[in-house]
Amino acid sequence: MGGFVFFGALLGLLAIALAVSALWQRAPRLAVALAIGIPLAVGGLYWFKGRPAALEPANVAPPKTIEAAVSQLQQSLKDEPDSLEKNVVLARSFMAVGKFGDAAQVYAKAHKMAPDSGEIAVEYAEAQLRSSTDRRFPPDAVGLLESALKQDPTNQRALFFLGLQRMQANQPAEASALWERLLPSLDHSAAAALRPQVESARFAAGLPPLPESAFAGLPGIEVEVTIDPTLARSAAPGDALFVFARKAGAADGPPLAVKRIPLESFPVRLRLSDADSPMPTGKLSSAAHVVLQARLSKSGNAEATSGDLEADPVTLDTASHERVSLQITRSHP
Repeated sequence: MGGFVFFGALLGLLAIALAVSALWQRAPRLAVALAIGIPLAVGGLYWFKGRPAALEPANVAPPKTIEAAVSQLQQSLKDEPDSLEKNVVLARSFMAVGKFGDAAQVYAKAHKMAPDSGEIAVEYAEAQLRSSTDRRFPPDAVGLLESALKQDPTNQRALFFLGLQRMQANQPAEASALWERLLPSLDHSAAAALRPQVESARFAAGLPPLPESAFAGLPGIEVEVTIDPTLARSAAPGDALFVFARKAGAADGPPLAVKRIPLESFPVRLRLSDADSPMPTGKLSSAAHVVLQARLSKSGNAEATSGDLEADPVTLDTASHERVSLQITRSHP
């Protein structure tokens, strides 16, 4: 900033000198007045109307942290308070650093500038959720989400957040319906992550599980479980069928995926995927080869106990898309 001001002042003085020298012989008093008045006028105008803060090194240097970026945005908005783009970026920055209340205030301003923007409406609703003391959507936020979805029925974030709101409001059937509309538009990993929420909502609503065809596009393993006819009489409706996959070579390790199904009848067809992982750090898709097993538990516990019925393990390449058949043929000792 110092160099810029120095050269600017030097050029100004040269211009004043040229003007004064031309007037000195004919109007010395006017020349003196100009020599004193012009610098004062220019300096005063720059001080009151200029942007000296914009030339400060802290405001022109690239920010190294998000906090520094937020500070620069706030300073910039003092000069352009009606900039929609800068307000939205500032609100998103506040969200990124966890200042949800500040984000909600800035989103409120941005929403007034662009009331027809579904994207801003959804982000504003999320900020209200995160800044609320009870972590619930206030009525205004629900209205924003419903308005955004009315404008664009395929708005993914509006569908997800409205589904979450319906679950909070003890309306699981509506939550499931919203999330089921969302499933086809998601990529595999996102759909796999949402699947447990859909199944939980349907269970809470007293609805049957979605057919496996609804998740056919998700990565996973199709499994069919049957039972040897000689053991069929030992199986009763209500017994718990466990189907699980472990990493090949880790027979005693935790399962990468497990599903528990109340038995109704055989055969049982199901799909194991990353959504069935009991541990966030161990996903089914992380292993090249897995060992699949099935166990029919009388006690309902996952741990094997005497009298449980089991299938022999089958090793599978997870890249294979073939359906795996497991047959329950023996009793656990």
